[in-house]
Amino acid sequence: MDGWSRRKGMHASIARRNPLAILLVTFFLLVPVLLAFDTTTPVVFFCLGMMNLAVAGRVDVKKYLVTVGILSGVGVGLFLLNVLFPAKGVNGFQRGVAVFLRSTALVSLSVGYILIVDPYDLIRSLMQNLKLPPRLGFALFAGWNVIPLLRRDLEIIRHTHAVRSGGVGRPFRGFLRAAVTLLSGAVRHGERVSLSMAVRGIDEARNRTFIKKIPWTWEDTVYCLAGFCAAAGTFVILIYSGRFTFQLS
Repeated sequence: MDGWSRRKGMHASIARRNPLAILLVTFFLLVPVLLAFDTTTPVVFFCLGMMNLAVAGRVDVKKYLVTVGILSGVGVGLFLLNVLFPAKGVNGFQRGVAVFLRSTALVSLSVGYILIVDPYDLIRSLMQNLKLPPRLGFALFAGWNVIPLLRRDLEIIRHTHAVRSGGVGRPFRGFLRAAVTLLSGAVRHGERVSLSMAVRGIDEARNRTFIKKIPWTWEDTVYCLAGFCAAAGTFVILIYSGRFTFQLS
């Protein structure tokens, strides 16, 4: 059985479609933006991405905008870099705007997927629909669940070192000690998880049952086909209208 489904406080899935279907459509939208180096393509596919989020599920708008705004700082830095230090014979402002729009569009599409899809449901879908080996799937479950434990351990380590040193110490040495202690704790967590998985017979299991089913439905197929047609059709229109400019870097 999928024991991780019983855990309290798990992120509730807000996706209306299969996580793999949403991942596929997001990939369709990301590829043209990744190849583009103009100002039109990122804006158009950003709008398509917003439409995709509206169809695929519900997203916390405030959290989405804050996350995209923070990560878009990289795009702002690239814009300033191109404006202040333009390459010879290149319009630095125009190139900077193109880089900013492309990076922001890539960030917005990626963040939308991350916020709308429960990572646990993604792993379940991989195991149920693409036959991801249980050993690997449950290892991903365990790794995701260990992250809060590592955060807790780090806080305990910091408080312990502060008590021992009286709040005075060398930052680099304290960082090194905390890293070594945290690493040893992570190894212990990994050993416990490995033994737990072995006891449950995950290594030898072939046909497993799941409390929560993540089936692939005909609606997911229609959704993927519609996403592909929308992305491909828009991409072709941009190319033939002369709006699309190809460049990888």
